[in-house]
Amino acid sequence: MTNEELLQIIEQADKEKVTELDLSNKQLSSLPPEISQLYNLSELDLSNNQLSSLPPEIGQLSNLTALYLNENQLSSLPPEISQLSNLSELDLSNNQLSSLPPEISQLYNLTALYLNENQLSSLPPEIRQLSNLRRLYLHANQLSSLPPEISQLSNLTRLYLDHNQLSSLPPEICRLSNLTRLYLDHNQLSSLPPEICQLSNLILLYLYNNPLTSPPPEIIGQGTHAILAYLQEKLEDSQRQWVSKLLVVGEGGVGKTSLLRALRGEEFDTQESTTHGIEIKSLALTHPAKPDVTMQLNTWDFGGQEIYHATHQFFLTNRSLFLLAWNARLGFEQGKLYYWLDTIKALAPESPILLVATHIDERDADLPLKELRDKYPQIVEHCKISSKISLGIEELRQAIAETAAQLPLMGEIWPTTWLNAANAIRSRPEKYITPQQLGKIMAESGVADISQEVLARWLHELGEILYFQDNEELNDTVILKPQWVTQYISKVLESEEVINKFGIFTRQEMDKLWQDLAPSMRDHFLRLMERFDLSYRTLENRDISLIVERLPLDPPNYEQQWQQIKAKANCHEISMKFKLNTIPAGIPTWFIARQHRFTTNTHWRNGALLAYEQEHLALVEAVKGDRYIKLTVRGANPLNFFVLLRDGIEVTLSRFPGLNIQRTIPCLGHHGEPCTHEFDYHQLSKRWEKKKATIECPEAIEDVSVAELLYGLNFHTQNAVLERIDELETKVVDKQATILNEIKNLRELSQREFTNFFRREQAKIDSHCPNIFVLRPRGGKSWQKAIAGQKIDLQLYCQAPGCWHPLQTGGLYEIDEPAKWLRATAPYIGKLFKVLRFAAPIIGPWLGVVDPKEYEAIYKNNLELFKELAEKLPEIQDAADLELADKIARGEDLDPERADGAALRALRQLLEEKDPQQHWGGLKKVLTPEGHYLWLCEHHAAEYKR
Repeated sequence: MTNEELLQIIEQADKEKVTELDLSNKQLSSLPPEISQLYNLSELDLSNNQLSSLPPEIGQLSNLTALYLNENQLSSLPPEISQLSNLSELDLSNNQLSSLPPEISQLYNLTALYLNENQLSSLPPEIRQLSNLRRLYLHANQLSSLPPEISQLSNLTRLYLDHNQLSSLPPEICRLSNLTRLYLDHNQLSSLPPEICQLSNLILLYLYNNPLTSPPPEIIGQGTHAILAYLQEKLEDSQRQWVSKLLVVGEGGVGKTSLLRALRGEEFDTQESTTHGIEIKSLALTHPAKPDVTMQLNTWDFGGQEIYHATHQFFLTNRSLFLLAWNARLGFEQGKLYYWLDTIKALAPESPILLVATHIDERDADLPLKELRDKYPQIVEHCKISSKISLGIEELRQAIAETAAQLPLMGEIWPTTWLNAANAIRSRPEKYITPQQLGKIMAESGVADISQEVLARWLHELGEILYFQDNEELNDTVILKPQWVTQYISKVLESEEVINKFGIFTRQEMDKLWQDLAPSMRDHFLRLMERFDLSYRTLENRDISLIVERLPLDPPNYEQQWQQIKAKANCHEISMKFKLNTIPAGIPTWFIARQHRFTTNTHWRNGALLAYEQEHLALVEAVKGDRYIKLTVRGANPLNFFVLLRDGIEVTLSRFPGLNIQRTIPCLGHHGEPCTHEFDYHQLSKRWEKKKATIECPEAIEDVSVAELLYGLNFHTQNAVLERIDELETKVVDKQATILNEIKNLRELSQREFTNFFRREQAKIDSHCPNIFVLRPRGGKSWQKAIAGQKIDLQLYCQAPGCWHPLQTGGLYEIDEPAKWLRATAPYIGKLFKVLRFAAPIIGPWLGVVDPKEYEAIYKNNLELFKELAEKLPEIQDAADLELADKIARGEDLDPERADGAALRALRQLLEEKDPQQHWGGLKKVLTPEGHYLWLCEHHAAEYKR
């Protein structure tokens, strides 16, 4: 639109009657002064233009209540903007503002101010005068600090500060007493002022991607409630704790225990016995820069024999100091330094490492140190010692002190009550206590009731105790000495009977090895081994366990069974390789233990043959020489089983945060002939995101469809999966078994991947809650013309993949403000219905349904009503969101950050208001072996109990 055209509109307008003017997306580069003639304007939309400045005359539009200037090129604002005294909403997002004029503070009636995605490096102190402001959007700027005056915005409920450069927050922020949500993601915060705990109405605090050490990551990981509890106790009183972990690793027999004895000033023992499992003691060192401070290092001496390595992985934690010992007399190759360095890098990529050559009284320590440091930057120093003659011990002690002083946990500020409780727990002589006893110890140390669960989780995460609060089979006992557990597990790993029987562990052998344990503790230890994926009870006989680390190294003869399924008609195959820089202990044995419900009793140390409903076989192999894991699934409809097992492998690999992983998918072949090329999964995903339809196969020099390669393997291909179900359902006339089986598998896949994807979205915004439901008019008959004006019920569903069903009792909530709530949740509802419409009215005994036909009719009616609602969403959306609503109606994918985040938060808020005790119809939050969190009814939750 030209200025002339705009002037013509202004001249022809009825100046008294024009109250709203939409000039968005008109390619305006300037605004004529004559705009001031429209003196009755209450809403002016100038978004998505090319405005670089505003005329001073804009200040004469004194009746404006809403002004939209987002997505322009404004670098400054005229002082006259202060004359818009009736303005309640001002959108300046997506411009080039580097500062704000002080005059903006005169907009006293502003309730919403959008300044996000500009170039602001500071805020004027005058911002405090915007006393009616409820929402302030400052994300995606260049703010490095906030003025203390921001605390005077007493009506503020939401403050968006994410994606800035904030390194600290003013303590005065605690005066924002009405604040409910504070967004601080993607900043440079290393600590939070404890005063934040005084924000009594704060519901959600977002802190992702900050280098925070206070609160520590273990507290942040527990969510807003835990953070506020920690800060509350810290505000009352706090102390520094000079304690951390020193982990000593290396091959068996290199002298790790003797090394620690020498560091503690103890005499050399020529008869030192081999360490079985883990031994934990203490080492006191003076802080190198603070002579009055004594650091306490808890030394973890790990048995070096290979069979222990899988059990050690759970205690080799990040943010600790590692001593990697090797025997100079035998050489670094014999000490497997590369293996150990790869393992430490995979498990604890941020932890410093001191290499320690032992026995240097017998031979010089010859080591390619530069090469090792280039490959493993974690290496701080190479120390050379002889424990026998105390050579180099003092130098090693000094190196340990200097490195330990830099650890992120060293000198960490703890709430005094928490520190007192931790010390009291550490000094207890018992090896285990009850949760009630743990609570009593904390209470006696002054820990508030609300903080006890948080502190218990923190101590568990730090490895000081073992207490699985969310596991019904383990939460009746608190292990105070974790090393005690490994000693008893080591007895099983070393058992001659278990070794000779290739991992079979009977109850008779358990009673013999653990005879000094009470029967209840034997059961507890067995469940701990299962929790650590070291064993599982066989399906045929629950009194027999299989110890996966003692499976035979050679595979049994599985080829005939594996090839037979390939010979079946209509057999398809899917595979993926996981190429690793190293294969640590526990891979793939942990995976084999986790997936035991699919066992065919064909397994070995490096692989397994698994089955799903007798129709599909999967082969998992770890080829340690070539450092890769390969997963292959064969059958008529292998996709669902493949994705399930792939997710299980990903859970196993996620235990190694520093592991380098490349995932590859084989080429689909050309003209009916197979192809040996493997495509990089990450590259394929990037091509999909950039809407590249094909990729060239370098072997055949031919293009291959990216959509076909990624079909069903990536959540963003879900539309293709749903279209396939649509296509198949039109063919189900004669109820062909092959079509019905494919529908069943694709339905289960789409439902599981939907809940998995949105669970990740909920984790980002700290809004965990059930998220599968239908909406229906109260009374369940029909929708009125004005949907948003009638009463609506929300009915929660059990999320069992392939078996979604409504809860029979509970989980039903009335929505008080349908219009507002539907506008917020519309993007999510549209996606949910796309998947829910393929849910089948499966009727099982768990439903307690007397008349299946009546149930099926009600079920289908609910879906029909939900479908009507989904189709009417564009009518419900505000004018500003019509484009978004149209996309929903067309079933197009939307930006999850924009659409889904707000929707999921609105869902959580509704459920919390309606069900503050979080009963949620009896749904249980279950973590499946594949790492999926599902909200399940009691019947389906029981299926995942080991």
